[in-house]
Amino acid sequence: MNIIIRKETKEDYYNTELMVMRAFFNQYGPGCNEHLLVHKLREAPEYVRDCSLVAELDGRIVGCVYVSKANVTDSDGQSHEVVTIGPVAVEPTLCYRGIGTKLMEAVIPLIKEAGYKGIVMCGEPEYYPRFGFVTCDKFDIHHSAFGNSDAFMALPLNEGFEEIHGIYAEGPVFETCEDEAELAEFNKNFPYCKAMKLAEQPLHRHRLGRISEVGRNSFKIQYWEEELPAKLKGNFYRMESEELPVVGDYVVFDMNPSGEAVIRSVCKRTNFLQRMDQAKTGMMQYMAANVDYVFIVTSLNEDYSYNRIARYASVVLAGGATPVAVLTKSDLCPNVGRYVTEVESISEKVRVHAISALYGIGLDELEEYFKPGVTVCFLGSSGAGKSTLLNALAGEEVMKTSAIRESDGEGRHTTTRRQLITLGNGVSVIDTPGMREIGMANVQGGLDDTFEDILELESRCRFSNCRHQTEPGCAIKAALADGTLSEQRYTLYKNLSLENHNNYALKKQISKWHRQMEKLSKKGLD
Repeated sequence: MNIIIRKETKEDYYNTELMVMRAFFNQYGPGCNEHLLVHKLREAPEYVRDCSLVAELDGRIVGCVYVSKANVTDSDGQSHEVVTIGPVAVEPTLCYRGIGTKLMEAVIPLIKEAGYKGIVMCGEPEYYPRFGFVTCDKFDIHHSAFGNSDAFMALPLNEGFEEIHGIYAEGPVFETCEDEAELAEFNKNFPYCKAMKLAEQPLHRHRLGRISEVGRNSFKIQYWEEELPAKLKGNFYRMESEELPVVGDYVVFDMNPSGEAVIRSVCKRTNFLQRMDQAKTGMMQYMAANVDYVFIVTSLNEDYSYNRIARYASVVLAGGATPVAVLTKSDLCPNVGRYVTEVESISEKVRVHAISALYGIGLDELEEYFKPGVTVCFLGSSGAGKSTLLNALAGEEVMKTSAIRESDGEGRHTTTRRQLITLGNGVSVIDTPGMREIGMANVQGGLDDTFEDILELESRCRFSNCRHQTEPGCAIKAALADGTLSEQRYTLYKNLSLENHNNYALKKQISKWHRQMEKLSKKGLD
């Protein structure tokens, strides 16, 4: 790479600040303020402009190092001038390509030639010692906020540094970037990034990405605009299946510019969608994680199924997300209102919208879900119009579409595997392959939420163990008799509850068999 190290110009300011923001975002805490610091530092009296540098690659700012004056005050109250460096940043998608090394190799001689006695700084303790930095306790220099740590380092450059001792303090500008309102206003100048508080912070030299695709033995990580091939660290193979990464998971990983990234850990999930794979394995199938809304996409043709929407809604509610039933192709349906009313009767927790992506009908109703930082998962049968809807909402063709078969109204599979796509406005979308059936297991909470009206009726029965058959004082039978509860809805509830119970028992048995097979396999290896 032809990296050019040079001084910054005013034309670089915005691009440098954006690069700094990308480099530090979510690394040490939610979001970052280093880009605001850079913005203010240039006008601060402590800024050393002649020693500060940027790195350029093919006309793009890909790195920077800023230098400013600092002080060490001894026990007699005498102040000694030193310099500090920071922020030091490299474009995150170009790490481990020597850009940071080139910046450091250029800035250290520049500071020395300017006559400064030495550098005192806070930085990654695994990185800066290669340039000669050692911890400040070796020089009896202590940070005004935290005393000493491995991250507090110094580098002598000229004579007299060994005589400097005392309490270190950066310039006043470093204390002016903590105002959250000011930072929020400043961030409006840049593309949206989602600030996240993670147990894994600070990440130090590791990276934070999001699983965008899962193959049989491979993964893809969405890292800024790039998709990185990745593999699991060895300890994952001793974990339960639900602990493995799924699409939508945030993961901590190590970059590898010449090969696959290595996934170190999965960050704590806000929710987790799963279903029973009845047709193939009888095992739980883990669909997606960290989803805000799930669009249950059903076309108003032969694909429409009240029962299937109720199944989807129960699975979504059990997973902790909000179900949104999107009834597509409303332009082909003469009685849209009847279907909307019917789907609304499933549960008050299910939101319902009838739309036509082809003619733009009802799309404005969906805008409330497409806000920066939100993740929307699309579920539905093939041919229901998921890809067409996504393209219409995105304003561009982000997914391929296929026509449905005229013979039976069923669609051809367009999406072949789950994948996460981030749109330009900061909305993340998880598209899934078409599913005509969705098994129920371990979703009792979702069923309770979907059919809470039936649970409320059951609580009114005279007997707590009422079977709703011949017992007197049965609120379920009374509701069926006066029409406040439809026979169709009650039958669906009973069938789904029975299926959930039976499949959950099957899941536990399969898990037991799986553990037994693992033990036998290990004994064979021993």
